Amino acid sequence: MSMPRLAGALLAATVSVPLFAAASQPLPSFSQDNIRTTIKTLSSDEFGGRAPGSPGEKLSTDYISGKFKEYGLEPADHGSYLQEVPLKQITADPHTVLRIGGGTTPLTLAYGSEMVVSTPRPEATISLKDVPLVFAGFGIVAPEYNWNDYAGLDVKGKIVVVLVNDPGYPDGDPNLFEGKAMTYYGRWTYKYEEAARQGAAGIIIVHETGPAGYPWEVVQGSWSGPLEELDPGQAYQPAIQGWITHDAAELLFADAGLKLDELEKASQLRGFKGVPMKLTGSIVLHNTVHDIVSHNVVGLLKGASRPSEAVIYTAHWDHLGEHVVNGKTEIFHGAVDNASGIAGLLELARAYGTGPKPARSVLFIATTCEEQGLLGARYYAAHPLIPLRDTVADFNMDVMDTFGKTHDVTVRGHFMSQLEDELSTEAKTLDLKVLPDSQPEKGYYFRADHFEFAKAGVPALSIALGTDYVGHTPDWGLAQQQGYVSQRYHKPADVYDPSWDLSGMVQQLDLLYLTGRDLAESDAWPAWNPGGPFAAKRAEQRSGG
Repeated sequence: MSMPRLAGALLAATVSVPLFAAASQPLPSFSQDNIRTTIKTLSSDEFGGRAPGSPGEKLSTDYISGKFKEYGLEPADHGSYLQEVPLKQITADPHTVLRIGGGTTPLTLAYGSEMVVSTPRPEATISLKDVPLVFAGFGIVAPEYNWNDYAGLDVKGKIVVVLVNDPGYPDGDPNLFEGKAMTYYGRWTYKYEEAARQGAAGIIIVHETGPAGYPWEVVQGSWSGPLEELDPGQAYQPAIQGWITHDAAELLFADAGLKLDELEKASQLRGFKGVPMKLTGSIVLHNTVHDIVSHNVVGLLKGASRPSEAVIYTAHWDHLGEHVVNGKTEIFHGAVDNASGIAGLLELARAYGTGPKPARSVLFIATTCEEQGLLGARYYAAHPLIPLRDTVADFNMDVMDTFGKTHDVTVRGHFMSQLEDELSTEAKTLDLKVLPDSQPEKGYYFRADHFEFAKAGVPALSIALGTDYVGHTPDWGLAQQQGYVSQRYHKPADVYDPSWDLSGMVQQLDLLYLTGRDLAESDAWPAWNPGGPFAAKRAEQRSGG
């Protein structure tokens, strides 16, 4: 089974095998005051939105490493709390335009309002002139679904235009991929990767709020300004990659004598053939390129009897920094995303560091560059400080609960490993239920750092918000989450609010502590569910292959 094939695993049956005794450790007292202080500090104006390579990075990493030291954790990277992550930082000129020719009327698409493009190549100037455009449906090659949008298409040196998400989303047809639940094939990262494999010169994704999982403002804020990339080495990458608004796409297709709505429907049918658009694209993209070194912050509590084996907790410290919005420079504060996760990470670090040592080691990682494609976690997985075969599990925190107590919590995606089974066992001691993702169509499983550990074979999960809130109607919780995405997610409005009810976040930390602590005390090795996309990788890892 290929790595991106998450579809079958997302519906894999849960295997419930007790691995260790539940609730063998007393619960520590997690401090809401500490949580508030951390979120308020990291999301303050002084930290400037915590962009990698900015002054806000040093303030953030100093704050986190200082807390690790205060709580008795050892520096995990050869005497340092900082694991260096070398990056290419590329800033595109916001005055860039994409010129479309060959149609009934020449079009000029403006950066920001109609399209957002960048380059993953660390080059000062990217120039494409009169490059043919090709519509490639969803831009997916998935043999296990008998699906190939590139069949019969020659896109080498061309710009491919593709739809967001995957074919199952529009009608929720369970016979197409996983219906409404997004597979990895629906993620922008996959579409960029596949376009590179096909030799395309560029790729443009047609944005829609529903299937993307976020409004256009998120695209503007997330993929403009300084963007980071890991060094690609000799790997091929498209010259440009980015997004176009749905309205601009309709103009583009009409200019080619095509109807976007008809092609969107046709693209959902197996056997769809891509369409040369008989248009050309021209762009000159001027970039400012810097080599920067960002940092994962790493603190280690060495195990008492089996220190070479480790349980990991992760959360990303970075956010989007500052951007010009409507002519004004705005700070993207990132209070919920993800100062809240770092606040949780630090409280867990305090609980472990000031309590008795477990048998296994516990490693705490505050990752960098999550917002640019999980780059800090990807770098760690390629350069682990504890061998991955000796890494028991990863528990990730990204966007914690600020709405109050719940009767449940969810995990991103469906149950994929014995980790979720053990989480469910521990949850019963807290009168909580653990449920699968409440919004699987948004592809949250692929949008957090645990995914890089999973791809590397390590059983991993991200805890997410519950939906059944104490004292509220059943639909209240989901409405709050959707309101956050539409109004604050990846926007300047994601700021600290002193009125937040953090009791739900304390529940999440209780659950993460109990599950991780008992795993750190046991000799168990939780496994992926049979047949899942990461099971073979883990089996090879553990066997010493």
